[in-house]
Amino acid sequence: MASLAQQKSTAVLMILLAGLTGYIAYTGSVIESAGIAGLATRQERVIAVRDTVARLEAATDSAKKELARGTVADLRKRLDNYRGSLALLRRLVPERNEVPNLLDDISTRSKIRGVTLSQVVPQPVENGPAPFDTYKYTLSVIGHYDEIGAFLADVASLQRVIVPYDLNVAAANTNAAKALGDTTGALLEAKFQIRTYVKAANAEGEASGS
Repeated sequence: MASLAQQKSTAVLMILLAGLTGYIAYTGSVIESAGIAGLATRQERVIAVRDTVARLEAATDSAKKELARGTVADLRKRLDNYRGSLALLRRLVPERNEVPNLLDDISTRSKIRGVTLSQVVPQPVENGPAPFDTYKYTLSVIGHYDEIGAFLADVASLQRVIVPYDLNVAAANTNAAKALGDTTGALLEAKFQIRTYVKAANAEGEASGS
């Protein structure tokens, strides 16, 4: 009887040991498999991060090289030059309501240089060159040669763009010379035209509309 009970206990123990061994083997393989998969995922993430870092480092190096070549500084310099040119154009090209002031400046210059501004005749406004309109005037001044030369130089050097052209110089009319109290016969009369450019009205409307 004792021997039979012992055999049964041994059989049960063997079954338990076999089951435990199988469970350990199964769970061990699952754990191993899960560990390998997790490691692979982590490796992929590491590779992705490493590639991202490499791209950022490459972009940083490229930016440093651009800065070393002075590219940004050159762009800023060109931008400043463009802004300066635009500001200069705005100073040189008069507004429509500034044209009478320009004529006043010319009259003032004639007094400073000692010449007499005897004629100012406006001509029809011409369209162009785009985006400007061209304003023209016919002028006549009487004075001595040096005085007329200095006056014309003053007109050409005014801050706004004023272009003298079609200059004709001749001896002043006798009556005009007597009226000015000159008896030397050295007075000259210079007839010429000036033109200046004003921003066209349609260009102003387009600029405000945009």
